[in-house]
Amino acid sequence: MPTNYFIFSTGGDWDSTTLYNNGDEYLADQLYLELQSGRDDYGNLSKGGLTRGGQMTAFVSPQGSNGSQVGIFPGKIEMQFPVHKVTIENETPTFLIEFTKVLLDDEDVTAQVTDLLVNIDAVNNDVQAYVMMYKPHFLSSDEVATINLI
Repeated sequence: MPTNYFIFSTGGDWDSTTLYNNGDEYLADQLYLELQSGRDDYGNLSKGGLTRGGQMTAFVSPQGSNGSQVGIFPGKIEMQFPVHKVTIENETPTFLIEFTKVLLDDEDVTAQVTDLLVNIDAVNNDVQAYVMMYKPHFLSSDEVATINLI
């Protein structure tokens, strides 16, 4: 099964936003990724990120497809926002979440990421993008950091 290699880039407005797959421009109405991980047995945020398992929804809706969805994985997606870069990779044919790797600004944050949402919806003019990370501390209280990507 061939894998996808998506590259999304935006300068913060629609005119500067592009999406490519395997080197070809990919015209899409929507790019959607939602990841939840790093939860304890009670659903509370905890350390470990994707090492604790999780779930992800990741698709693109091709332009003019009336909302049909094409899966992003197996493959890799690089998303370049005005200040941050996020890369998510999972090459397993059945998308085993524990083999997902997440990079933020080229730093591996797989074990810290708890939530990630990227919703670039051109049809509804809706744009959301953030990542949340759990940062445990030895001598002080742990913290959860939310990084707005756009």
